[in-house]
Amino acid sequence: MKLSLRIFAIFSLGYFVSYLVRGINLPLGPLLSSELGLSPAQLGLLTSFYFFAFAGCQLPLGILLDRFGPRKVLASLLLVAALGALTSANAHSFGTLLVGRFLLGVGTSACMMAGLKAIIAWFHHDQLPMMNGALYAIGGLGAMVTGTPVNWALSVTSWRVLFVIVAIGIGLIVSALLFLVPEKDERHPKSTLAAQINGVRDIFRSALFLRTAPLAMASQGVFLGVQGLWAGPYLRDVSRQSPAAAATIVTVIGLAMVLGAAGFGLLARRLEKQGISIHATAGAGMLLFMVSQILILLGTPVPLWLLWGFYGITGTAGVLTFASLTKEFHGHLAGRVSTGLTLVMFVGAFIVQYGFGLLLDAWPHNDGSYAVSAHQASWLIALALQLCAFLWYCRKLPEVATASRVQA
Repeated sequence: MKLSLRIFAIFSLGYFVSYLVRGINLPLGPLLSSELGLSPAQLGLLTSFYFFAFAGCQLPLGILLDRFGPRKVLASLLLVAALGALTSANAHSFGTLLVGRFLLGVGTSACMMAGLKAIIAWFHHDQLPMMNGALYAIGGLGAMVTGTPVNWALSVTSWRVLFVIVAIGIGLIVSALLFLVPEKDERHPKSTLAAQINGVRDIFRSALFLRTAPLAMASQGVFLGVQGLWAGPYLRDVSRQSPAAAATIVTVIGLAMVLGAAGFGLLARRLEKQGISIHATAGAGMLLFMVSQILILLGTPVPLWLLWGFYGITGTAGVLTFASLTKEFHGHLAGRVSTGLTLVMFVGAFIVQYGFGLLLDAWPHNDGSYAVSAHQASWLIALALQLCAFLWYCRKLPEVATASRVQA
């Protein structure tokens, strides 16, 4: 195996784990609600707290990645994630669960960005869309595990043991990073901390970032928020699916993510050679994601696995915005560009998961089931926000200095 592919595989395992812990509350939700008496709002806050912690780390993380490289940063933070998994395994109250969830969010906050940074360092520029898509696809495998596999595991062991197993797996990945991944001298110009912070400021003020961020935030926020928690309750309450059937569909969503991420990466690269920008391909994909939500909301009379599979495939289109933005900035800003975009995406996911929980709590509910109208209202609000962001995304950039001239 080539060195670059070995490195990609190790960083991808980190991203796999981040997706696993991100979505693990979907199958655990009913157990946690029953054992600890959590309300929909508490469950939404608990699950979304991961995104809150994750988002809060992104700006300093971008500076750390650009200064110290992905290997050291990821290995250090994954140790925090292992601590979070062990804390969750020993939790007997809502507060302790929140602490464990927070540590998991902080500890896995570098998984995607470190992977993207490693791809930029070890692969050719033309391979970025394809490799970014492959990384996201492996994350989809982690999402798949939160469906039927985790439900099967819960039939033979407890949710506490699952968190211990996760901690052990994280420890193995840390060992691989330390002993199997060499340092990469990217030879980027050194700069002061103040200059690096100014680089972050310039990224957030650039016209291209300001045009891209709102739709990335809305689209990926909805996808991550629903896929990570509220897809199961929707399938149960609106589509009237059994827990086993809902778990199967969640697994289908994860598989669709794998296919969609890899497919969009390959498609973007091919279309770019024909003169169609990655920005345009990403926008079209996120528009199709809105269509998938409308079809689900309307109860379109086709098999549910097909509807939610389409949801999973198109929901990955937003990842292309990473490739479209990083191509426009200097390489030594890559970490800060990616983490800045991740920040807005995960703020969106936090708002969706907690916001959906508040809305579901506002309607009468009992026995862990929520009102159909509450689900529908949540989805309609999310669709309206995505549509507004899409119209902003489609506007023409003013004729100003391009983002690629940003210096740090």
